[in-house]
Amino acid sequence: MSNPAIHIENLCFSYEKAMVLKRLSMDIEQGRICFVMGNNGSGKTTLLKNLMGFLVPQLGEIQIQGKPIASLDRQVMSKLISYVPQAIHLNTDFTVVDYLSLGRTPYTGFSSKLSDEDYDIIERYSVMLGVDLIYDIPFNKLSGGQKQIVAIARSLIQDTPLIIMDEPMSALDLGKQMEVLKILGDLTIQGKTIVLTTHNPNHALAVDSNACFLQQGELVALGESCSVVREDILQQVYGDFIRLDHGEKMDFVGFASLSNM
Repeated sequence: MSNPAIHIENLCFSYEKAMVLKRLSMDIEQGRICFVMGNNGSGKTTLLKNLMGFLVPQLGEIQIQGKPIASLDRQVMSKLISYVPQAIHLNTDFTVVDYLSLGRTPYTGFSSKLSDEDYDIIERYSVMLGVDLIYDIPFNKLSGGQKQIVAIARSLIQDTPLIIMDEPMSALDLGKQMEVLKILGDLTIQGKTIVLTTHNPNHALAVDSNACFLQQGELVALGESCSVVREDILQQVYGDFIRLDHGEKMDFVGFASLSNM
């Protein structure tokens, strides 16, 4: 692979004595979705936090678009990567549109007024994800699913070449999951790179993408989703009771089926 969006080499991270990522090396391809999967405690969220620079590894290197992450300040990072965390808790009475506007702060600063271009970007992604109808509702009054879709919209409004999402669809209904996957797939056509964790391998099969599996902080498999989302790998990661009923890439007509025996 030439010029990967993210290059990870020999990455090690531990919380005190507990080693979470163990000499992890992988490249994340430019202009693709990469699903990161693994059982609880496999290191998925820790990996994302290292990619964002929120955590500093004890060993190894991460490069973003060919530059070591350690050399990039927060202002530069905010224009390179947007982030959707697992949960968002605001201690203010921000409305939805206030929260969405935060996506433009890497370009405007916190005190500057938004330009017409900023408003156009906010409106475009808000309409795309259907959150324009709840602009005036306080963010903290939203349901879990509404908060999640608004957070996704804010990350797209930030308009960065890389988007990192930690279980962004865990609270969404099936229809909204498919809608988000379609939008993310369209964004890769525009050259954006998207890294997201999921507990549902069907997400990776529903869209043209790459996937990787982590197990106890080590890389088990990495490649095109249709090649690595296999029954033997699923059983290795999640247990022998997993059965893959349908392993072909779906064309937004429904999810493949994973059944427990």
